[in-house]
Amino acid sequence: MKILLIEDNVSLATLMKMMLEDAGYDVVHKDDGLEGLKTFEKDKFDIVITDIRLPGVDGYTILENIISKNTNIPIIIITAYGNIPDAVKAIKSGAFDYITKPFDNEEFLITVEKAAKYKMLKDENSNLKEILKNSFNVEIIGKSNAMKKVLNLAETVAPTNAPVLLVGESGTGKELIAKKIHLLSSRADKPFIAINCAAIPENLFESELFGHKKGSFTGAHKDKKGKIAEANKGTIFLDEIGEMPLNIQAKILRFLQEGEIEPVGETKAIKVDVRVIAATNRDLKSLVDKGDFREDLFYRLNVFPINLPPLRERKEDIPELINYFKTKYGFKNTKISEETLKKLKNYDWPGNIRELENLIYRLCIMAQNGIVTDDLLPPEIGDNIAKCFDLNLPDDKLDLQQLEKTLILKALNKFNGNKSKTADYLCLPRHVLLYRLEKFNIKD
Repeated sequence: MKILLIEDNVSLATLMKMMLEDAGYDVVHKDDGLEGLKTFEKDKFDIVITDIRLPGVDGYTILENIISKNTNIPIIIITAYGNIPDAVKAIKSGAFDYITKPFDNEEFLITVEKAAKYKMLKDENSNLKEILKNSFNVEIIGKSNAMKKVLNLAETVAPTNAPVLLVGESGTGKELIAKKIHLLSSRADKPFIAINCAAIPENLFESELFGHKKGSFTGAHKDKKGKIAEANKGTIFLDEIGEMPLNIQAKILRFLQEGEIEPVGETKAIKVDVRVIAATNRDLKSLVDKGDFREDLFYRLNVFPINLPPLRERKEDIPELINYFKTKYGFKNTKISEETLKKLKNYDWPGNIRELENLIYRLCIMAQNGIVTDDLLPPEIGDNIAKCFDLNLPDDKLDLQQLEKTLILKALNKFNGNKSKTADYLCLPRHVLLYRLEKFNIKD
């Protein structure tokens, strides 16, 4: 470790330098406060040892300057025995420790050793945080105007504590954007806890989010910390918030308003500091109108809405996404034929990025000689999709949405209203078909 020693008593400094070097430290000595500061600015040091009374600038100025630049560097203050108040003042200002002149050589080396261990722990902690941050880092692919707008909004809101509502179809990357906002915030080194509201049984919702006390209900054999408490000082991501039961919505509203939660079986509220990012693939306003979602909670969550575009509205990003997924799954050198790429770009991707990722992975596995050709494409992306259409388009306007609605109605009629069979026939995930039914107001 490298130590900067600032001491104007040359004989004392020589003794200290000799002891430190014998202990294995690399020591640079300066006998003037201003020179010491200049040396600190030019080089990298692990520990600083400085006298309070110095020519040039005093030890307090050195302390303040170093702390303002790097709080990880421990600073040991030297002071005369009769000036203990100076040392106390320095400790309150952020010094690691102090030694008094005259000092015991062994105690001096022990103090320096403690500072060295402190510096090592701080460095390890910083490295660990960086590793965790990098392992958690998310890469948002896309240079389209639609995605640039999303990322600009994410960067704008990230430094604040404002609730964010991410709106978009399934598979558009809402959780990735939520993580990006978290990483760009001051909470980046604190927990990011994701909850899928559609995946929690209603009877377990309250315990899962707010925790419970031992014995509060049958099966509560010990205290449990809820997800919101786990996210304290960090961010909680409430995915598919539209699926949250109404009774839980009231408790979430209180949490947002008061910054406190009450575990099941607890009589006293617990204060928490958690940033909320919610996401939905449903129209929350229409749920409010139907009475399925609290209006007051909607307005609490909708402080900063961000709408994520479906992949069909950002098709210029498809080649870049394909390259990313090829590399991700170890098929960087696999080629996509021009004809195949053209068909991939013309497809509407009802399952969005998730559908594209899964397909690219499958195609790369199936590719012969490292080339993906269009004969490997599934039927919905191939040419046979056009067989059911009269491609002699009318001269006047064609209502595409009405055409889509008509197709869905015909398919539903074909399978006597069976949504699962209809979704399978239309090559749509079931939830996407349900979204289309709601969009076109198609009733059972």
